[in-house]
Amino acid sequence: MPAVITSLKDDHLQQVRALANRTGRAEAGGCLLEGAVLITQAVEAGAALRFVLAAEGAADPVTSLLAEAHVPVMLVKESVLRQAVRLNRAVSWLAVAELAAVAGDDQPYGDFAVVLDNVLDPGNLGTIVRTAVGLGVADIVCTDPETDLTSRRVLDASRAAVLRARLRRYDTPVEAVRDLRERGFEVVATSGRADTLQGSVPLSGRPVALIVGNETDGVGDEVLELADHVVRIPMSGDVESLNVGVATGISLYELRTRMALAMLGPVVGELVGAVSELREPRYVGEDAEERALAGFSEAERAQFGDFLRRMRENLRRKK
Repeated sequence: MPAVITSLKDDHLQQVRALANRTGRAEAGGCLLEGAVLITQAVEAGAALRFVLAAEGAADPVTSLLAEAHVPVMLVKESVLRQAVRLNRAVSWLAVAELAAVAGDDQPYGDFAVVLDNVLDPGNLGTIVRTAVGLGVADIVCTDPETDLTSRRVLDASRAAVLRARLRRYDTPVEAVRDLRERGFEVVATSGRADTLQGSVPLSGRPVALIVGNETDGVGDEVLELADHVVRIPMSGDVESLNVGVATGISLYELRTRMALAMLGPVVGELVGAVSELREPRYVGEDAEERALAGFSEAERAQFGDFLRRMRENLRRKK
């Protein structure tokens, strides 16, 4: 049975206390995860945990998972663990996790980025990151020095998704938008005053940067002027607006769908051409099919290739 930590002077508890504020987290490159559920989610997501502290006598739903991940676990007297995190309520499980490094200028972006223009509420921040990561968007762009995605409330609301996101930082929203445009992004800003519905925005197929704004004031006017598109979610009834976390989820899903359709435009043209050639009496099959499937993944090529083969067989049977 391992010894139980009973003193706040223990090195592990000193590390925990140092992570209580943003400056300490930035200097140490770590953050705190509270609760067995959040710790489990972090491990399953591949986050790196330095160590885990369990209150003496706490229920044990996670030790076997931590052992498989080679994460050291130490027992702590419950009252001492509570003092270490400066809480008046009971604390059963606590982990120190590695923070992902802020992405540098040389690290490439994906095809979609979410830009935070002065979003302040930790719950909203966590919800936005969790939704973005869940929809395959890794790049989260902070546009001021104060946005803190490492607090316990943000980490809890994001279900540890912050540890999987690729974080970017700029000094101002204008600087962020200008850089993203130089990188080839099509910038879409949300505004309740916009004339264009986001469901009808004419995307070009380029990477998209979605800008979401402050809970009260929305996206700033300077940023709106720089955006390629300013859009709104259609609302009905007496509800004028949505919570920024909810609105971001809707916008992410709809804009990613429209982006995919814009990118598929040329492919659909190739497929139509391939099907047309299938009707030709002397059609051999290789050239049209290869043109139609160029650029697809192996799985996508197999799916479309099967479609074209079935189309060819059906047309031949009719002759």
